Amino acid sequence: MNIVLTYDPRWEYTDKDRIPFWASLDTVDYIAELLEKTGSSVLLAAADSTFEFKLKEVSTKYPNALVFWLNEFMSSDSGRDIFTVSIIEKIGMMHTGPGSEALAVCLNKETTKDIFRKLGLPTPQSYVVYPDDFSPICQNRHWKGNVIIKPLLQGNSRGMDEFSVVSAHDRMTIRERAERIHTKFNEPALIERYIGGKDAKEFTVPVLIFHDGTTIGLPIIEIDLSQIPVSQGKFRFLTHDIKDEKYYLKYPPELSPNTIRRMYSDVRRIIQAIGCLDMIRVDCRGDSTGLYYIEVNVNPGKNRFSYLIASACALGFTYPEIIGFMPYQAMLRYGLKPPIKLEELERPILALHDVGMIPASQCSRSINLIHQPTDLASSSS
Repeated sequence: MNIVLTYDPRWEYTDKDRIPFWASLDTVDYIAELLEKTGSSVLLAAADSTFEFKLKEVSTKYPNALVFWLNEFMSSDSGRDIFTVSIIEKIGMMHTGPGSEALAVCLNKETTKDIFRKLGLPTPQSYVVYPDDFSPICQNRHWKGNVIIKPLLQGNSRGMDEFSVVSAHDRMTIRERAERIHTKFNEPALIERYIGGKDAKEFTVPVLIFHDGTTIGLPIIEIDLSQIPVSQGKFRFLTHDIKDEKYYLKYPPELSPNTIRRMYSDVRRIIQAIGCLDMIRVDCRGDSTGLYYIEVNVNPGKNRFSYLIASACALGFTYPEIIGFMPYQAMLRYGLKPPIKLEELERPILALHDVGMIPASQCSRSINLIHQPTDLASSSS
């Protein structure tokens, strides 16, 4: 099996005293070794100005090659980053993960919220402020409580800081914050009703998706807001500067069994509506008025300390098993036969294929952030 492994040429190696981020050459080396040891031939492809030409050459020489894109974005002649998979789709090659359409839907927070609304799922009220058009701020001045102001198209809490929550009536500050986002990110700002208060809770729902549409609901993780620093003396939410620290993860979450079942059911509907593949993570936040869906991550983080990996480890899965899940499911999706060694690696996950939602009693251990060993010996356990 030939697998093209894409990466961003701007990536570098991580310092030896740090755990590698996904966007690093360490990740490229690790996954290339994992795929080679599980029976595939790996072709590395830097997503640079020659990327499309290189993929065309590969597709001609190896018509059944599968592209495993590690970098979600790549630079373009326009100066703005584009989805790497959009070039892969243009050539017509098989690939892991979601397509550019699903990525585009979930990149835009308001478009995602429109999906929630069409499905009848609760999501906080919101409106978008575009550069040079601040009329929505006046049109929505009747709102009560507070709002949280975010960049419309950024992930990983970028653009979020201790001043992101303001009174819904404070039109001057809302405009000031929106203008700051316009200037810093060159994109619109999302103004969203803030779900807060003493009883506020936050959760993330990770799910694995098989090639036939079957899903495994990994353990829901609670963001322990009591561990989050208080902003402005009363607000607790994740900001960009603490997003990667993960000291605030809590398992099991304080949710009733009925609520957990409903959340998994809702996420399955979201998966079908958007066309998600391989894996997904949905974020939600609740208070005394109910539970509200916030965002969908169709390409969730896959660092050893990411939410999805931490949740999968709570079921006893290893890091190689989760990484290998993506090319394995993509091969089945395209009617390719996976290498025997890769299938052996994936057996622990395949054993749960028909289970779907995982009850908390099946979790082998509580979540911890000790990263999995990087060798493949652990994959056979």
